[in-house]
Amino acid sequence: MSRLRLLRRHLFSLWDSVVDGVVDIGTHRSRSLLQMVGIVLGVASVVATFGLIDGGRRKGQEFWDKTGGVRKMFVRELNARELKQNAIEKRSKGLTYEDARALQAQATTLELVEPTMERQEIVKAPGFEKSLQISGATPAYEPMYDFHPAEGRFLTGEDLGRSAKVVVLGSTRRRELFGGRPAVGRIVSIGSDRYTVVGVMERKVFYWNSANRNSLEWMNEMVFVPITSMITRMVGDRENQKVAYINVQARSVEEMDEATEEATTILRRAHGGVEDFEVFNRAAFAQQMDEQGKIYDITFLVCGTISLLVGGIVIMNILLASFNERVREVGTRKALGATGLNIMAQFLVESVVVTLLGGLLGLGLGVGFTAAMSDLIQQPVVMTPRIMVLGLGFAVAVGIFFGFYPAIRAARLNPIEALRYE
Repeated sequence: MSRLRLLRRHLFSLWDSVVDGVVDIGTHRSRSLLQMVGIVLGVASVVATFGLIDGGRRKGQEFWDKTGGVRKMFVRELNARELKQNAIEKRSKGLTYEDARALQAQATTLELVEPTMERQEIVKAPGFEKSLQISGATPAYEPMYDFHPAEGRFLTGEDLGRSAKVVVLGSTRRRELFGGRPAVGRIVSIGSDRYTVVGVMERKVFYWNSANRNSLEWMNEMVFVPITSMITRMVGDRENQKVAYINVQARSVEEMDEATEEATTILRRAHGGVEDFEVFNRAAFAQQMDEQGKIYDITFLVCGTISLLVGGIVIMNILLASFNERVREVGTRKALGATGLNIMAQFLVESVVVTLLGGLLGLGLGVGFTAAMSDLIQQPVVMTPRIMVLGLGFAVAVGIFFGFYPAIRAARLNPIEALRYE
């Protein structure tokens, strides 16, 4: 029982020290406010910068999700300036429909392969005549871009097999050609042939910020025909099967590097050993951007930490000055039975409470600042619990670290010397 009473007495004594520390903050409000300034600015800068950075990252991820995700890879042909142009390279036909078929037949790590041909043709409809870019595509385009019909259907394997004269319109093209009238089943002239509209795609929308135009409007302006129809009916030359690009999708993110290497090997073999193409790996690019983003994270975190450290130094100096003013008070408390732990707790509590209040004010200031910046640059901001906990955690750590020295000095004070202090 004596030990329990002793423990209770110590706890009550520590609680009295905590109360004394809080009361002292309220008594010296101007001094406490001065202590908070550096903490408020430091926490606000950390919260604001991380909120803006995370907002930009999430926006980029959202854009990629709307255009096929990180498993998609883009294969493009290198132009003459990017090649050494030796004799073998000059004989290369570039990327062709046959390359895409080779990838489909030989690759084991690819889930989708989608070659796209592009060609300018005169498009006619009642009251409409204009030269538009036509895309020769395959059924894989729909899952590749997560781009689905709002009316009718997309291209099918049967359309490719028959080189069918069917066309699928983007939402903007449908409005240009037919206005508000139904489009599915109507006839559109493309070049010298007549094509039946079998589908209209959903409208794709993405804005980096409210001041920008729709970054996915190009998808709404697409006009799709089967790639085989473009080869046989528009190009008129089965040997000329050159495509604008080939999109491929890996089976999983974990297999992205293997899929990139496999696609490169198959295409290099198909091109007689010439690597006159480039495979753009979205996952690798995302990882690279994430690593670069970490550098910015560290840089901004260091800047915010410096501000917090400056605030911590101010807190320590003010606590030391406060200690010098209260030497006799501390000596009297120790003479009346207060332990060094009680005295140290009082000073530490004062430091931690000041930094905690400063951290909370800094969170409010940081949220307000990021909201103002979001309106100014028209970019969304993400405020996550991680960011807030990080800001408050740094504030409290600074309070403990810089309050420790004044607290120890006060705890070690000799009560007799303190009572003699002038």
